[in-house]
Amino acid sequence: MLSERKPGSERPFAIMNEYNDQIDRILSVFDQAGFLNDVILIGSWCLVFYQQIFEGFSPLVRTTDIDFYVPDVKKPSSDCNLISALREINYDHISDTLTNKSKFISPDGFEIEFLTKLYRQGESTITIGKTGINAESLSYVELFSQHYMEVKRNGLSLKIASPSAFVLQKLLINDRRGLKAEKDLQAIQYVLGFLVLSKKQTADFLSIWNNLPKKWKAKILKVSKNKGFNLPEEMGK
Repeated sequence: MLSERKPGSERPFAIMNEYNDQIDRILSVFDQAGFLNDVILIGSWCLVFYQQIFEGFSPLVRTTDIDFYVPDVKKPSSDCNLISALREINYDHISDTLTNKSKFISPDGFEIEFLTKLYRQGESTITIGKTGINAESLSYVELFSQHYMEVKRNGLSLKIASPSAFVLQKLLINDRRGLKAEKDLQAIQYVLGFLVLSKKQTADFLSIWNNLPKKWKAKILKVSKNKGFNLPEEMGK
């Protein structure tokens, strides 16, 4: 079970300034390219923005991979030249030789990837509008389509996965994460420590839970039980 410590008291996480500079550059380019409103930030980088939600929240982003979910791959306009815009800040467009998935890599090792939901055709990648960028299609990411929140950063409005959606999706994919699984579990535990003390966030958590497919619920409860996570009691009933 989660410990009874006061959230944030152990300070297991801390932000590195150079990472902040990178995310600022990326968001600025997305905004200038008219692309910022078409994506939702997901994954570990959401932790940086949860400081705006939870008092005392102090995350450590230990990854240089930045993931954006594209809920509607047809939405980005044809004049969104994101590849050229990212190239101007030294991000090279790399296409995976096996999957054709797009990845943008900076000289100092930062990587930007785009994800979208699985479609009936079952393609491993989906082209985002006419941008020339191929997003990887994955299961469970559709959870973010409705469960996100908007935050402000340097005058820009950014959509990010809600804390509840972050935790639930991480639980759903934990068995697929390989070497990253333990890091994800630490992030889940840390976010949950704050979430369960917030009436608003707990209510959001349960609202999402009540609309999940039965198979998803069973998987979440199994992982939570195995790892000793304290989820709201109503979920197990």
